[in-house]
Amino acid sequence: MNRPEPVMEAFAELARTLVGDFDLAETLDRVIDHCVAACGAASVGLVVQDASGTLRDIAYSDDRVRRLERRQIAAGEGPCFDCVQTGRPVLVDDLGATRDRWPDFTPAALEAGYTGVRALPLRHRRQTLGALNLFDQEPGRCTDTDLLAAQAFADLALLAVLQHAQPESPAAHITRALAARSAIERAKGMIANDAGSTVEHALVLLRGHAERTGRGTTAVARALLSGEVTTAEVLAAPAPPGD
Repeated sequence: MNRPEPVMEAFAELARTLVGDFDLAETLDRVIDHCVAACGAASVGLVVQDASGTLRDIAYSDDRVRRLERRQIAAGEGPCFDCVQTGRPVLVDDLGATRDRWPDFTPAALEAGYTGVRALPLRHRRQTLGALNLFDQEPGRCTDTDLLAAQAFADLALLAVLQHAQPESPAAHITRALAARSAIERAKGMIANDAGSTVEHALVLLRGHAERTGRGTTAVARALLSGEVTTAEVLAAPAPPGD
């Protein structure tokens, strides 16, 4: 299925973001959200190499794919590893046929309900710094148009990192971005615990507070961890207009 309008709208929004001041972790989350909506994927994850060359998960559409990304990183096998090592896309329509190729990753992916995967490289000059991984639940879901759009989203994710990295190296800023992601995850856990909600809903609440206060998601997460902001403030509903 072709989805030209959502893709163009997503690119326009992300382009506006990248030419101004932006929160990197929040922008990567937006890339992921747009990729799910515009590219026909059930779930999307983004992994990058840290300064030591170790793959780390930095953004994901849901906790299920986060667990799967961490599973393949721990096992040292899977589509993102092959993608980063070769610098080329890894496209698998039928994960059931890859049990010999990825004996640890494939059963975990199938158990999670995924039937296919697309791993697309984050390339910078001659280096591959990570991969954007799209997981499918329906065979034949991916079209050529979806694949082109997904690679463009992967390129935008890397551009966001490079834009934020100047004058630092990409590796230095990836380290910063991973620290920001860690703060967001810890803040999500605090909110989910106090609200009795899922971590996905906790992120919605965190983003909502950031939007209401005009701060970036990372800044609010760090403020929550330091005690500057309380979970009660994050959970508080906004006042009705005119109050």
